[in-house]
Amino acid sequence: MAPKVEGKRFSSNFAVFIISFLVFTTIVVFAVLLFLSYENMYNRLVTSVATGTDKTAFSIAEDIRAVISPEPKSFVYTMDNDGSDNFSNSRIVDRLINSQMYRDYGSIYLVDSEGRVYCRSYYLESTDDILPTVTLDGGKTYITDEAALELISATGRDDGNLVQTKNAQVVTAMSCYPVQDTPYYCIVHNYETTYGTREEYLYVIFLPAMIAMVIAIVLYAVFVYMSLVPIKAISNAISRVAEGDLTVRVPRRYAEPEDYTNFSVSSEFNDMGKTVNNMIESLEHQERDREMFISSIAHDIRTPLTSINGFVTAMLDGTIPPEKTDHYLELIKQQVGRIRTLVTQMTEASSLSHVDTSMMESFNISDMINDIVDNLEAQLTDKNIQVIRSLDPGPDIDAYGEAQQLCRVIINIVTNAIKFTPQGGIIKISTLSDKKQRKIWISVEDSGAGVEESKRTRIFESFFKADPSRKVEGFGLGLYICKQILAGHGQTITCEEGTELGGAKFLFSFPFPPEEE
Repeated sequence: MAPKVEGKRFSSNFAVFIISFLVFTTIVVFAVLLFLSYENMYNRLVTSVATGTDKTAFSIAEDIRAVISPEPKSFVYTMDNDGSDNFSNSRIVDRLINSQMYRDYGSIYLVDSEGRVYCRSYYLESTDDILPTVTLDGGKTYITDEAALELISATGRDDGNLVQTKNAQVVTAMSCYPVQDTPYYCIVHNYETTYGTREEYLYVIFLPAMIAMVIAIVLYAVFVYMSLVPIKAISNAISRVAEGDLTVRVPRRYAEPEDYTNFSVSSEFNDMGKTVNNMIESLEHQERDREMFISSIAHDIRTPLTSINGFVTAMLDGTIPPEKTDHYLELIKQQVGRIRTLVTQMTEASSLSHVDTSMMESFNISDMINDIVDNLEAQLTDKNIQVIRSLDPGPDIDAYGEAQQLCRVIINIVTNAIKFTPQGGIIKISTLSDKKQRKIWISVEDSGAGVEESKRTRIFESFFKADPSRKVEGFGLGLYICKQILAGHGQTITCEEGTELGGAKFLFSFPFPPEEE
């Protein structure tokens, strides 16, 4: 009982391992996908902020250039009474950068190369928009932000530079473009929080992904359950068979593909269950046949032994007179020969599937069949059986193999047909060359009672008798021996139905001679 418990424990642990592994794999895959999805959305936000800021800086720089008079006098600095510089177009630019058109583009600064601020936007939503500045005693305001000063110093006259920073909460970008034909620079400083991105990610990706993951885990569990249930049923059946119980069967829903109550996820499980049931039935039949065989063998051996013992005893006690001793010794010899035949067939049956390659040869199949029919003429005449021969006259009628063994196959099949054909019956022997498969098909039909459909495959099993009564002599090894010999030559034998003569039809094949190189 211990191995059985261990087997169940192993099965349970294996099922838990499979489910746990699939669940863990699913979680890891979804986690990686969720991380990559958020990174993709975050990077799109960063790209959007940077691109928008850069385009805005360039656009505003162009607009400022357009509103400033191109006359040189408009660009000169004039000294106020307090000695401070004066930008002649500051009011125009101030109205431009504080217009509704640019209100949503972050903070805008018009500065010179030293960072002095001449104009800037005032409609700022947060102090985060405002760059650090300092106002001197003369009323001059300078940007003190190091990144902005570096941008100004690095910006050429024909292009701009962009600096961006990002963290989990805010994405910021700053771009600087020169105002063409002027000593001024346009700086745009913009930022955007990641709240909207996180919100979109949460409701558009994360929650649906979590729901999908839960569904996937449930489906994994159902899949594993559906896979393990038939395996467990098959395993239990095999375990009980190993304990000697041949009455057990795999439940029909796991062994019949057409059973729609079966929820197995794979037809292979149905095939496996059907194969196990067929195996159990075969073992059960073999067990029953073994009992019948032992009974038959005991009877077949007991009868001649009883006769031998009676004859010997009678000769020893004088019951049989000396003048009849030779006759009874001949009877004893016949009974001994019968026992020897039985023993020979039993020992040969297990070794006939191994062909001696040195004995392989080509032979004419038509000549072999004609010789066999001629040798069996006495048996055929006793039952007034007519033999019809339809032999292929083609040039490839030669067969190849161990001639004596293949001859024995035909003899066993024909003898078997004679045994079951009634008085005045017919036996038909046919051959047909199959050049494509390189084999010769041989069929032997009779007008007897035939073989029941349920027994057509079992008659080739060892010690099986289609008629278990003792009306027909034999040990149930003849067809089994034929099958073993043909298997050794790579050929097959079957019992067909629907014959012209109404009885049994055995169809088997012999191989062609090998092709010459």
